[in-house]
Amino acid sequence: MTLVSACTGTEGDLLRTPQGVAPQDGGTSTDPEPAPQSTWQIQLTGELDTTLDVQIFTFDLTTPRSVGTALHAAGRLVFCYFSAGTRESFRDDAAAFPASSLGDALPDYPDERWVDVRDATVRSIMQERVGKAAEAGCDGIHPSGLDAFLTSTGLDLQRADAVDYARWLSGVAHARGLSIGLVQSDTAFSNALVADFDWVVVWSCLATDCDAAVPFTAAGKAAFLVEYGDESRSGEVCPQADALGLSAIIKRNPDLDAFRVGCP
Repeated sequence: MTLVSACTGTEGDLLRTPQGVAPQDGGTSTDPEPAPQSTWQIQLTGELDTTLDVQIFTFDLTTPRSVGTALHAAGRLVFCYFSAGTRESFRDDAAAFPASSLGDALPDYPDERWVDVRDATVRSIMQERVGKAAEAGCDGIHPSGLDAFLTSTGLDLQRADAVDYARWLSGVAHARGLSIGLVQSDTAFSNALVADFDWVVVWSCLATDCDAAVPFTAAGKAAFLVEYGDESRSGEVCPQADALGLSAIIKRNPDLDAFRVGCP
């Protein structure tokens, strides 16, 4: 797939708190947090569509800085995506991962392999990615792959390893003035990390439960939902999501292209 490109550029731009987002209360961090039930879009493939009337855009960490700058000027919030739990072969730092840190390939994404998040070099690479996001003017990071303990990775990663790593990554992000989302998890993982993360993203959970979002909604934090389908699902998805306090969008498929059906 062709990734849309993220935030690369020079230092110096201030982070912004656009209309519809609330700055973090307490502490010394200035990272802007999204307000509950903010409108949003995530697009990771295809030609990036920034014409949508939404408060938050999530796109890949390689997207040109000018895109984020234009969105900031329009009062939007920008989150930058990368996988924090896998080595993606297409990234420019792919060769930096030690062979000893690599686990199994992901069945649905054969160009990715799980990485040992306990490894010091892996953490250094991720710290550099967070730094790039901060220098690029991203408002927050959307790091996937934090729940590796829920699947087979070939690395013997335990829940405690994942919690420790996620908490460390959160500290790195907040130190750079970025908000951070907990992307897909189980309820226990969310409970363990709700104090450390600013928002949560859950996927395709309405048919079962969306309990992983509950610790965040209970804490008054934003919770985002992605369901798959087309316009025909909006009458089903939107009322359920609204009742659960979730900001829902419907995407066509896991490619996460420009297609989007949003809930009011």
